[in-house]
Amino acid sequence: MGTRKSVAALTATERSNLVGALKALKAQSTGRNYDWFVRTHMNYFSTVDGHDYAHHSPSFLPWHRVYLQELENALKVFNPAVDLPYWDWTTNRSTSGPPFTSDFMGGNGSGGNGPVLTGPFAGSGNWRINVSATSSTALRRAMTLRGSLPTSSDVDTVVVVSTYDVEPWGSSSSGGMRNRVEGGLAPGLHGRVHNWVGGHMAQTDSPNDPVFFLHHCNIDRVWSRWQARWGYDADRYLPGGGVENVVDVDEVLEPFGVTVASTLDHRGAYTYA
Repeated sequence: MGTRKSVAALTATERSNLVGALKALKAQSTGRNYDWFVRTHMNYFSTVDGHDYAHHSPSFLPWHRVYLQELENALKVFNPAVDLPYWDWTTNRSTSGPPFTSDFMGGNGSGGNGPVLTGPFAGSGNWRINVSATSSTALRRAMTLRGSLPTSSDVDTVVVVSTYDVEPWGSSSSGGMRNRVEGGLAPGLHGRVHNWVGGHMAQTDSPNDPVFFLHHCNIDRVWSRWQARWGYDADRYLPGGGVENVVDVDEVLEPFGVTVASTLDHRGAYTYA
């Protein structure tokens, strides 16, 4: 069982291991390489076969939980010691502190939405963008130009909401925890961070920035906190069944081939430190 640590608690070796595994997965030419994960996120950003699997729906959190585990497993092929860390943006809020250090994720982009200038992912020679919504071949960031990072009190207001989701089960849902996390309702934790980092993170091809996975680990950690308070059981996920065009608890999350119910209790696979 793996333990996901804060980016601020990683050792130099752990940072190096993750960067090396990410680059090895990026260099893999076939199969579920890094670009497969980018392409999959783009393909499932909107409705597929009448279902909103990955976004603007109750399955937002389960879909990304499986997506993270698939990426983590792919990295472990290259280095079994790698566990995905989480970026707690309520405490690590600097553009030059963890995870944006020169030996890890690197820093900001040039100007206002330009190529990342420092670190292992700077420039197209180090980290070429092959699958994208735009023509840039270098990773771009535009940190701090749009909005602000969520605070610990923002997270606290989400965790105390007892209901997972409510009708109409989308971005216009006026209640529930999920939409407050995803971004349709305040405090909108998930969307705010994407916009704050900017560049590729603010596009449909946001996984081109490895920070995506650190951010989503923290989103998953918030959900895990909610589950620890309100329960991991299948009846905590709503809707339970019979809702057209929504992924119910016993329906399959595509393209992963697993049900929502199978994702709900992660404690046998990993925990958060």
